[in-house]
Amino acid sequence: TKGTIVKMAMDNGFKPASESTYDAELDWDDVIEFDGEGAAQQSGVAELIRYLTAVFKPDEHVNYVVSSFKDEDGKYKPSGCGSSGRTRDQLIEELRGCNEDIGAVLGDWDHDVGAWIRINPVDGTGVKNNNVTDFRYALIESDDVPVDLQLKFIYDKKLPCAAIVSSAGKSVHAIMHVDAKDLTEYNERVRWIHKVLSDMDFAVDGSNKNPARLSRLPGVDRGDKHQGLIDVNVGYKSFVEWQDYVKNGMEDEELPDVES
Repeated sequence: TKGTIVKMAMDNGFKPASESTYDAELDWDDVIEFDGEGAAQQSGVAELIRYLTAVFKPDEHVNYVVSSFKDEDGKYKPSGCGSSGRTRDQLIEELRGCNEDIGAVLGDWDHDVGAWIRINPVDGTGVKNNNVTDFRYALIESDDVPVDLQLKFIYDKKLPCAAIVSSAGKSVHAIMHVDAKDLTEYNERVRWIHKVLSDMDFAVDGSNKNPARLSRLPGVDRGDKHQGLIDVNVGYKSFVEWQDYVKNGMEDEELPDVES
């Protein structure tokens, strides 16, 4: 499947490229050659710009965290509230002029640990649930399902995802549409999503239920791996469309009507 191929490629050093990476179509007789590691990689800046464009609106404030600490169990976790002072387009403008130095825009991160970004826009004054300005997405991930099967599930079940990011660990992070009008509806829809996915034998991480949740920030390294952007705008375009699809028994709406 597409997800398996992407996983295999990323395990061997591939970093998915955006459409803007290419400036010409290939002819049938053209040859694609690999001449070293760099030739197969898209810049982290391009990945992050593509993610920001897919997930946020131009004037929305984006929160990200680059600092971290080690807890008593020896696990690294995000530290502090991070930064929320700039909008999506302000960040994109600075990233385009940073000469491929993400740290010059976001601040330096521990390359053994990685960095994080909140899945929903905030008001710029805090990072709690009541600071979220649009209850648009939920974070869907699973540490109990192999990564290639996670990707296969996301694509096969047409989950409405604005983006899919490699955690550079045991999971992918799917930024899934919830499209709720307020926190109450958000909580109701996320509970429904988790139940549906559980009924499909997808062991979703139950701790990822709040709208101010942090996810892995694409385009940066985490140890010897990369928090890469796998895809954007996957599956259905909205929660309601996907909910209808599920309630109708996941029948393929792309097939023509049956004629006798």
